[in-house]
Amino acid sequence: MAKFKGVRPLYGCSQQSFYTIVALVWANYNTNILHFTELKAKYTPAFGVAALAALTAAKLLPNQEARKAMPETVRIALLPLGNNCLANQRKLKSYIEEAFPTTASTMLASAGSKSYKAAYHEGWEEMNTMITDAELFIGKNSTALEMAGTNMPAAFITTYTTDKVAFETLYKSYLLTAQASTGDTSDKMKANNKVYNTMMAMLRDGQLIFENDETKKAIFTFTTVLGNVTGNGTTGMRITAEDSLSKVNITNFTATVQPGATVTAANGVILELKMSEAIYSVVISAPGYKDLTQNYVQLKTGVMHRLDVEMVKE
Repeated sequence: MAKFKGVRPLYGCSQQSFYTIVALVWANYNTNILHFTELKAKYTPAFGVAALAALTAAKLLPNQEARKAMPETVRIALLPLGNNCLANQRKLKSYIEEAFPTTASTMLASAGSKSYKAAYHEGWEEMNTMITDAELFIGKNSTALEMAGTNMPAAFITTYTTDKVAFETLYKSYLLTAQASTGDTSDKMKANNKVYNTMMAMLRDGQLIFENDETKKAIFTFTTVLGNVTGNGTTGMRITAEDSLSKVNITNFTATVQPGATVTAANGVILELKMSEAIYSVVISAPGYKDLTQNYVQLKTGVMHRLDVEMVKE
């Protein structure tokens, strides 16, 4: 997780996932409000309204994104550069296994292989680590890797370095821009943490109320809801939409996904699509709003891609 000045977030997940979780659990609260009121008189409809108002206020505070919350335009530009680096790494793996058959695992680790999985799933810091380690490894072992012209081509060194520099140039430019604009996020973090503490107190009471009902208890358990939101291990995309000005969640949006012509109504504040690995174009629509198009949405196997959008009224 990225470093923040002053106040650190309490919620242990991305800010956008946190906002989605808060909206979901207060929706669950509203559905089960009579049970909460039986436990404590403070639990009224107004209590839930106030909690959601605090969420909206926190969302409206100046937003300094963590580094991993990368703008979609930067992510789209990085994808082909990163894919070049990943392809080069797979070739390097083959060259290493040919040149060092008895010590391949050790050599692969030295060449950055431990960072490959995270890099494949758009772990940009891990990508940076992988290509740095690999370039150093190639430089130290080029003669052994070439095997007198029978294994790694001599030109591969130039190819690897060229693709590495292309990725690093854009990524470092993004980091410098993000660092320059980060500033002090204490006010936003304090507001987020206050929203978190209010929510967690309600969740603890929800678990008490439904201690004998595992299904309902789960919807008042933060880690369970977090797992549902992030969709670990599932291939597809989760879409949330909010008003660009008020930051209030839009609950009646639809998404048209190509290829596939999939049109699905939103479920609460989240639209979840389980799909296969591919590159898609997504058009998001809602009554009273301008259609929003997201091109080049790349899905990876085992990853639930987050697509969080702001929509502008017509």
